[in-house]
Amino acid sequence: MDTEALDPMRAEDVVSGAVLENRHLDGGVLGDLEAASVALIECMVSDTQGDECRFPGLRSTGTTVIGSSFATLAVPGATVFSGRLEGVRIGALLMDGSDVSVHRIVASRIDVLSLRDSKVRRLEIVDSQIGLLDLGGSKIREVTVVGGSIDELVPSRGSVEDFDVSRTALGTVADPAALRGLTLSAAQAMTLGTDLARHLGATVVD
Repeated sequence: MDTEALDPMRAEDVVSGAVLENRHLDGGVLGDLEAASVALIECMVSDTQGDECRFPGLRSTGTTVIGSSFATLAVPGATVFSGRLEGVRIGALLMDGSDVSVHRIVASRIDVLSLRDSKVRRLEIVDSQIGLLDLGGSKIREVTVVGGSIDELVPSRGSVEDFDVSRTALGTVADPAALRGLTLSAAQAMTLGTDLARHLGATVVD
């Protein structure tokens, strides 16, 4: 994204109902902030810090967030299309009930990424460290995780089509019964074998 073509954005511009198009927030300090129904269209947020930030009903199209950090970034019920998070550090990214499509998370660290009861299509997570990835109740299509790691995965139990975690380091799976639709590597399947066997009622002995 060519930042020279973007108009400056200030932290004070991020208020409920704001429609921000082709704007660049660089080096902003958001602190604790709540703003509902904000629209970000072809914007960039760089080197920005936030504490407890909540943007219910956010609409984001073609927006990039890069090199920024948030203690909590909550966007319940958001619509996110064709965006990117890169080099971000987020304690909790809460996107429950959202519609997320054609989105990338790159070279980032997120302690909790919650997409419960969301629609997720064509999401790529690349070279990122995810503590907890919670997909409970979500509808998933074309989600890939490459490189990096997921410490704990809560699978969907909903509709899942083409969800590939075979090329990341996968820790524990909270609900082995919900692995339908998931692509695993052979090594990951062996690691999960004991939990799967117990789920099926088998007794595992040495």
